[in-house]
Order: sequence, then C-alpha cells, then structure tokens
Amino acid sequence: MREAIGGTAIFQIVIFFILLFTGFICLSINHSKAFNIKNMIINSIERAEKINLSDPENDDAIKEIVNYLKKNSYRSTGNCLDDYIGINREGKRDSRNSAFCIKEENVAKNSTEFPEMNYYRVQVFYQLDLPIFKSLFEFKVSGDTKIMYRTVHLNKEGPTLWVER
Repeated sequence: MREAIGGTAIFQIVIFFILLFTGFICLSINHSKAFNIKNMIINSIERAEKINLSDPENDDAIKEIVNYLKKNSYRSTGNCLDDYIGINREGKRDSRNSAFCIKEENVAKNSTEFPEMNYYRVQVFYQLDLPIFKSLFEFKVSGDTKIMYRTVHLNKEGPTLWVER
C-alpha cells in the first residue's frame, strides 16, 4: 500500500512539472510572437512617417498592420490605457478588445520655436495559455518609434509640409 501511495505522489509531481514546462514554452512562444508584431508595427509607422489615429480605417499604415496581424494569426487582445488609442483586428478603434494600442507623444512642447517632433508608443498583448486552463494572465510588450521631425516650409504656392531627416 505504501508503494501505491508513493507512486501516485510521484505521478502527480511529474504531471505538475509537465504542466509547468508546457506553460513556460507557451509563454515564451507568445512573447516572441508579440515582440515580432510590435517590431512590425513600429517599422510600419516609421516607414509611413505618420499615421492618422483619428481615422484609422482609412490609414494605409494601419491597413498594412491589420493585414500582417491576419496573416500571422495574431489573436491576443487586451484593454488599452486611457491615453492610448486601441485598434482591433479589423482596423477600427476599440479600447476594450484591442489587438494593439498606439499613443502619439509630442516631444517639442513649444511648436513655434521647434519643428513638430513626434514619436509613437506601441503596446501589444500576449497571454499565458495553458492547454487545459486556457488564458490565465495577460502581459504587454511595449516599444517606441524613433523621433520623427516635421517642419512647414513656405514656397510660392503656400505652406507645404515635408519631412526632414
């Protein structure tokens, strides 16, 4: 009888470590996928040099990001903070069920003396998914774009906006 109880305890310990190892593998895979998604979003914003957060459905950079999310089967969602703008997997504004969150930060507080200097903060979500328990915890990966400079130059036709690097 003693060997039967000892065998059951060892079996439970083995099952516990298998679940722990599986959870660690799932967490690391989800983290690397979220990190790649975050990098792609940052690269798309930097390539476009500015995005339209007031109308994300008609912005080309947002459309590119949404298509990338669909191609890579990114399904994680989360809640954005109050000062972030959430975009869901369809490319619409949604702060409760967001695939990613974006916030525009203005570096130059005095726009009359300095050119417009902005950068974007991006947050992407991932979860700890265990095969039996599903989603247990929600985590965020965040990153910033480089500072993007914009100046208004006057010419014969009137003011024009162009990007200086």
